Amino acid sequence: MRDSFLQKILAWTVPLVLVPCLLAVGGEGWKVEVDILHGATYGGKYGSFSKGHVHVDKNDRLWLPVQVFFPDEEANTDAYAPRVSLVVMISDDRGRTWSITKQKPPVLERNRVTLPNGTVMELGSSGWIRYPRTRIKSLQQKGYHVWDLGAANDYCAIIHDLWQKTSLDGGKTWRKREIHKQLPFFAHFVARGPLRRFDDGGLVFLAYGYGKDDRSVDPKTKGVGTTLGRSHVYCIRSDDDGKNWKAVRAADGSLSPLATGFSETFPVIDSDGRIFLMIRTGLGSPAYAVSSKDGGRTWSKVIKTPINAKHPLPWKLSDGAVVCSYQRRGAVPYGVRARFTRDMGKTWSDEVVLRDDVPISNALAEANTVQFSDGTLFTAFQAVKLDDRGRVQPFISGCHWSRDYRGVFTPRLPVPPKQKKINSKKTGS
Repeated sequence: MRDSFLQKILAWTVPLVLVPCLLAVGGEGWKVEVDILHGATYGGKYGSFSKGHVHVDKNDRLWLPVQVFFPDEEANTDAYAPRVSLVVMISDDRGRTWSITKQKPPVLERNRVTLPNGTVMELGSSGWIRYPRTRIKSLQQKGYHVWDLGAANDYCAIIHDLWQKTSLDGGKTWRKREIHKQLPFFAHFVARGPLRRFDDGGLVFLAYGYGKDDRSVDPKTKGVGTTLGRSHVYCIRSDDDGKNWKAVRAADGSLSPLATGFSETFPVIDSDGRIFLMIRTGLGSPAYAVSSKDGGRTWSKVIKTPINAKHPLPWKLSDGAVVCSYQRRGAVPYGVRARFTRDMGKTWSDEVVLRDDVPISNALAEANTVQFSDGTLFTAFQAVKLDDRGRVQPFISGCHWSRDYRGVFTPRLPVPPKQKKINSKKTGS
């Protein structure tokens, strides 16, 4: 254990498990399964945790940010988490063992770039801005989609802004300004990122949302939840080092199989201006793909993929191919899958079964993959299961696997003819 941070944060909430599991050998390749973190919820109904995306640095160290939600009388929602702390985990041995670190992981700076003149720039959002429920009508009249969390929670929330921070002294002091005012009005706007700078100097940031006209496309929702309205995917661009920004629609939500359109984006962004996006639709609906070759100025048509998952997470491999890992929640066996593409999502490999032993579909999420310097892959995901006392227990697990792994070997044999039930030669007693 690197320090005492675990005892301070997780001593009574989630015991740490650092146990490498079985070695699975398939017909091709290999896979090692690893338990990263287990935790039962003590003292409250809503204690849990949520993994961020695993990241690998140039030294093959794995970094994993984890949000720990402490038990509270109120449920954690996207709009409000009453008691939450961030824990950062690190592995120096390719995922076999993990410990808590106070070091800041590189992945947390995904929305920051440094310009040639030394200016440090960040883009971000205030997230869900919470108001008393008495403000619902006035906010709606202004054009916002308002998420009413109900009388029991006694608040409502909107999400709509995008701000830019710049620093001229290496991050010691910052100047902040709202840049959503340069964009069309959004009733609902979710800033996703990451912020990236291309070789030609262009800046790009990703988001999704909709304007006033798309607020009520699905009357079945009746205003409940966060998805009322048809969302489109947007590329937020600047060609003058962040002085001016504009929104380019990358994917038209009317092409989604769901009335609520397209939402979360999962990108691969190259410095030469090529962008590949996997786009979330719904839990049991196919993910879509879209791409750009000119830094987000223009976009291809959206393509339906064979990946049915709400978190299709891509990673570009050293040879230019893209691996996309995702959860299987629509039908048993629940687990984690992966596919490869070499042509921006037009065609995909057969499905790779990384895990098929997750007992509960709910909360199975965020299966993302990274590549080590030797070409092998590591995938981490989160899920829940029942412990020996029947409690729902969150856990985080991982797989270290070779690229040619396709699954545990299962012989495929021809079905023999059915044997005779009665084989006695005697016909009587």
